[in-house]
Amino acid sequence: MTFPHLGDAYILVHLVSQEMGVDCVTPPLNSIDTLEKGSKYSPDEICLPFKLMVGNLIEGIEQGADTVVMVSSPGPCRLGEYGELLKSILDKKGYKVDWILLDTIKDIGARELLRRASHIWKDRKKSNIEWLLSLKNIYQIVKSLEKLEETARWLCGYEIKKGQIKRLLLQCKKEMFQSKSIAEAHKTIEKYQSRINQVPLDMNKDPVKIVLTGEIYSLIEPFGNHYIEERLMDMGVSFYKRISIGWWIESTIVKPFSRQKTMKKKNSYLDHCIGGYAKDTIEEVIEAKNKNFDGVIQLLPLGCMPEIVTKSIISEMSNDLNIKTLTMVHDEMNGEAGYVTRIEAFIDMLQRRKYHVLFGH
Repeated sequence: MTFPHLGDAYILVHLVSQEMGVDCVTPPLNSIDTLEKGSKYSPDEICLPFKLMVGNLIEGIEQGADTVVMVSSPGPCRLGEYGELLKSILDKKGYKVDWILLDTIKDIGARELLRRASHIWKDRKKSNIEWLLSLKNIYQIVKSLEKLEETARWLCGYEIKKGQIKRLLLQCKKEMFQSKSIAEAHKTIEKYQSRINQVPLDMNKDPVKIVLTGEIYSLIEPFGNHYIEERLMDMGVSFYKRISIGWWIESTIVKPFSRQKTMKKKNSYLDHCIGGYAKDTIEEVIEAKNKNFDGVIQLLPLGCMPEIVTKSIISEMSNDLNIKTLTMVHDEMNGEAGYVTRIEAFIDMLQRRKYHVLFGH
């Protein structure tokens, strides 16, 4: 089987596949080549995530995959239509493969989701109980890695020597992908958690603190946001990001499967869901102000309807709440230099604003 990339999901899929003794073709990490392949066969007006997914699946199939596993959503985000459109495009180009579409529990129910998921591992060499135990263990890995990343994102602003925490985090993920078992990967996370905790820090620093929010794919997939997290770490910025693989699993599988009720927040700017993460983006801007963050960066791909609506609202919120915001829109035409300049200018502005507030000049 193969699958489209979404952040660190490839590490998790690789670990579970090894544990279950199932062949898995991991596509090369997203690159310009991937984007060019995907753009060649995609509608011009469709968003960057879709074009990258087309490229991922072509590369996976060309490496021998005969089955594609694809997640879906209930909408109104277009992800709910991606599976059908991807299949149509690849079929027309001669890439004939089997498809397993993982819809949400809300759409198809827990039993049907488990049935489809079990079909992924139909050739597994372990029992159903061992399979379910592996899924439970991989979820624990997800949460542990999520905690490690959250620590790294915050402490990087207090480093005495910039870049140490970033290098440790990237090395941790590299070793996880090379792990021979889920247990080994868990030990790797514990090892690097200890190493990050030993990085020399200056807690008297007052770094710029920002919130990263916006469209889900753009927040999780590094290539889809020009590796903004690594750039912020290099700049010595402390930042918070709620969206992660763990958040997605918990929101779409764990809570619905266990029938946990999610409290719906209300706000005066956008009081109902319009798709994707739009309503949550608005609430995160409000939360950033309440928790005294210095600014907010919104990430979205060109053409993302929910986040385009949110962008117009955030402009008003920035004035009302007196919090600085920056919206970064990504597509295949984005130039690296211009992107970096905008990020650097925004962080520099926040630093000057912080200095002015502290010293009054």
